[in-house]
Amino acid sequence: MPLMIKLAVSFMLIGLGAYGGGMVTIPLIQHELVQNRQWLKFDEMGQILAIAQITPGPIAINAATFTGYRLSGVPGALLATAAVILPSLLILSVLTPWLEKFRRADGKVGKIRDGLQLGVLSLILFAIGSFGMGAIKSRTDMALAVMAFLGLIISERKLHPVMIILLCGMIGTFIF
Repeated sequence: MPLMIKLAVSFMLIGLGAYGGGMVTIPLIQHELVQNRQWLKFDEMGQILAIAQITPGPIAINAATFTGYRLSGVPGALLATAAVILPSLLILSVLTPWLEKFRRADGKVGKIRDGLQLGVLSLILFAIGSFGMGAIKSRTDMALAVMAFLGLIISERKLHPVMIILLCGMIGTFIF
């Protein structure tokens, strides 16, 4: 199968499974690009995620653009970006006319959504575990991660997450 078709199929699969937002796409990207296709190494994926977090736009789109460009230049970037968006556009186009009817249904849609949320939670926990295992290499790393996490919890959303990231960066400059 030609590379461009593989690229499109891989990112359509990622886009199809991205119900729940950006963090959910991390294990999907890891599975498809690192394990299945071996287009990226685990460390490279971590770098892409770090860049995707600090640039505007969803993680999946940024990862698609980067990976597509890396594999096939501008045409690959355009194709991968379009492919990751396509499943959502198709699903919304098909489901929108029936959405109000589903809402009035006997509660089955709510039950399906509740089940999907549990599946999304499992993907987020997997992403935390796999990304954390790659990022935390020492007790110092663990201590900084725990302090950042506690800072978010203790501040009760008063401290912006960007501030936590910047503080960790400054602390990392001195510690590492």
